[in-house]
Amino acid sequence: MKYDLEFAKQQVSDLDRFRTIRALSGASEEFQHVFQLISLLLHFNTPHLPGYIPDAPTGICNFELSPYHQNYLNSLPMDKAASLLLSERQADIHGVYSMGSISSITQTASSDIDIWICHRADLSAVQLQLLEQKAEALKAWAKGQDVEINFFPMDQNRFRCFRYADQMSAENCGSAQYMLLLDEFYRSVIRLAGKPLLWMHLLVTNEKDYEAEVTRLIGEKIIDPEQWVDFGGLGSFSANEYFGASLWQLYKGIDAPYKAAIKILLLESYSWEYPNTHLIACDFKYHLLTDRTENHLFDPYLAMLERTTAYLLHQKDFKRLEFIRRCFYIKATEDLWYNPKPSWRLDMLADLVRSWQWSPALVEELNHRPLWKIKQVKAAYDSLVRVMMLSYRHLVQFARKHKVNASIAPKDISILTRKLYIAFEELPGKVTLLNPQISIDLSEPHLTFIEVEKGGSSALKPGWYVVNRAPSIDEMGQSRYTEYNPNLHKLVAWAYFNGLLTANTELHIFSANISQETLREFVTDLRLFFPVSVPPATNEELNHPCEIRQLIVAVNLVSDPTKNLLQQKGSLQQRDLFNFGPEEENLVGSIDLIYRNLWNEVRTLHFTGQNAILLALKVLSNKIYQGAASPKSVHVVCYSQHYRRALRNIVAILVNKCISIQLGTSQPSHTNNLLRVAGKNWAFFFEERGISLQEIDEVSAPQERALDSALHRNIEEKTPQPPQSPPPTTSTDSASKRYPAEIDSFASEGFLQFFFEDNPDGSFNVYLLDEANRIEIYRNCDGVKEQKIREINRIYNASGIDRNNNPYKIIQRDFNYPQFYRLTEEGRETRISLFQSNGTE
Repeated sequence: MKYDLEFAKQQVSDLDRFRTIRALSGASEEFQHVFQLISLLLHFNTPHLPGYIPDAPTGICNFELSPYHQNYLNSLPMDKAASLLLSERQADIHGVYSMGSISSITQTASSDIDIWICHRADLSAVQLQLLEQKAEALKAWAKGQDVEINFFPMDQNRFRCFRYADQMSAENCGSAQYMLLLDEFYRSVIRLAGKPLLWMHLLVTNEKDYEAEVTRLIGEKIIDPEQWVDFGGLGSFSANEYFGASLWQLYKGIDAPYKAAIKILLLESYSWEYPNTHLIACDFKYHLLTDRTENHLFDPYLAMLERTTAYLLHQKDFKRLEFIRRCFYIKATEDLWYNPKPSWRLDMLADLVRSWQWSPALVEELNHRPLWKIKQVKAAYDSLVRVMMLSYRHLVQFARKHKVNASIAPKDISILTRKLYIAFEELPGKVTLLNPQISIDLSEPHLTFIEVEKGGSSALKPGWYVVNRAPSIDEMGQSRYTEYNPNLHKLVAWAYFNGLLTANTELHIFSANISQETLREFVTDLRLFFPVSVPPATNEELNHPCEIRQLIVAVNLVSDPTKNLLQQKGSLQQRDLFNFGPEEENLVGSIDLIYRNLWNEVRTLHFTGQNAILLALKVLSNKIYQGAASPKSVHVVCYSQHYRRALRNIVAILVNKCISIQLGTSQPSHTNNLLRVAGKNWAFFFEERGISLQEIDEVSAPQERALDSALHRNIEEKTPQPPQSPPPTTSTDSASKRYPAEIDSFASEGFLQFFFEDNPDGSFNVYLLDEANRIEIYRNCDGVKEQKIREINRIYNASGIDRNNNPYKIIQRDFNYPQFYRLTEEGRETRISLFQSNGTE
């Protein structure tokens, strides 16, 4: 096989120039300055230039000053510029490359620049750290000019290893994908400085032969490997990567939904072609090196659109085709509403719109997407989630068909699935947080809350409705309301945390039970105690159970028995509040909980009726475990017409007592764990799994006095502390069912969790918690743990097909991919950490 390397170099160089011109075309002066100066600032490392870090690696192979570099240096004092040009330096950097949306039709004013820095393989750990510090300094410099830039230091030899995996972060896919990342790199790369990329210059007939062909060319001295950067070929593309890459794109969809929707559909189209997948990068190289460039745009995003269009047309999936076109248009016009300058990008989009036969009204609606209000945002969000979930399920079916053994490291799969679970999983009581990237402002000047009671004349189902306007005569038509929920506190929380309800929103209410004043008080309390936004959960936090961090306990918000009292007592004991008057009525009619957990989910719970306080305490205790960190805030608020302070205080005492005992910060009393509620006597039992309640027939006078005095004794105490998700519901009475107590603190609802514990004889125990935190124990297992994990992953992927071969009774859902942990002894303590296949933690 012969290669015309000189022709290939010219073609690739021309493509770099073409893409650079497009990257700079229409961009801000700040972007142009940063983009053109990156390579210069990486080549030099001096206090006279931005990004200076003492002793950081410096120097780029074959570096040449561009006219822009020269002009910039000319702007420096002459002696400083001269000293830079005369200094000698070792070339620690082989090459600097841009990748991603830059230069494509989807490049906008908000597009960030992704830069790969290919450095020498023999840099020491200290040098690598200094290079990363220099990259961070340059990132901060660019940020000061409103330009987002991300640097990815790369060692070409390490990258070529399939097990390459830096720690996963917001920008780094960790071990989730490898060949697909390389495909994206090759199809969008611009060489800014340094050595050329070997893969771009070799038109190998079969990509699987690439490595052997490079070895041959080196052996025959046709190429000198020292003159090139080679990240490897695209021939070892495996089915395993599809699953990891789809999870990664779903994760990216949390913050960039339109781009992620396009990319995950591309993955679906790639999987449809498997095992004969023809990657876009290979198509680009073919057209470039065979000089078939006349009608080829070499635009990675247009190529993705063309590939997904062909796939969806073949599938006759016209709904998703229409939706993905809208995603593409929105991604390409993200800055149109504030930067409507004419450009080649807008001209090309106009041509696409004409070919799609879109109406002017639709184009106008999409152009105003950043200003959409709640109904449009809800519809867009629901469509985005539906499309991404459908693509994800197609890929899961692909994984089952090809018996994929997920190649993602356990640490990455744990974090990815938990982030997706938080963002997309809909659960009872969970407040759905709409994607903030769809619209910049969802605030409403008016919100009207309307209660529909059972047995009324309305055709609507009982519960609460919110309308995003002031009251009007026709607002309760079936299609007029914005959102519905059976419970008022969750509906208010939904409006508040999604930004509809702000300090400037005027509130209105139609209800026979709740006044406008009460609603306003509740909203004020919510705003006082809960910030709308908080920093995203870190990977470390996602590796821990979802402890309650902030909690509001709302007493008598929707059901207030004190309103109906015909007379009030002048002298009131605390116990009277739960047994008021001759009818022994409980004056706590409803309890509503709103809490934010460590993973930043917002959850709600509602309890009503005579036993509301008992049920609330029982459920709250089930979400707390010993050793958890105290929540940042716990607030009890009350909205009763009468006895407001007394009710708030007694509930605060009980909540505080429940939390502190469950946390282990105080011990349960054996004399006063009794409560009389609505004429019935209840005994509290504090157990590892939370509170259990037992109704008892008689309570002696000393016992009643002990309880009453305890309440009086604690009435001045300040209120609560924390909580968490329920530990396993297994009995520990029998030795065969005992398990390490530390597992309780790691139990997380919705996930399959496997804990591996080594035995002295070389065997190991496996403790399995299912989605409901029920425990199963497998003792004295033989074999290799990594093989056991591969078996579990295989069963998970096949669980929708082969139900007979499923010893762990695994049920596959969207994001409950198995989580693996290691139990180790450190002194007298048992430590739990994510399972690492190399034995390191």
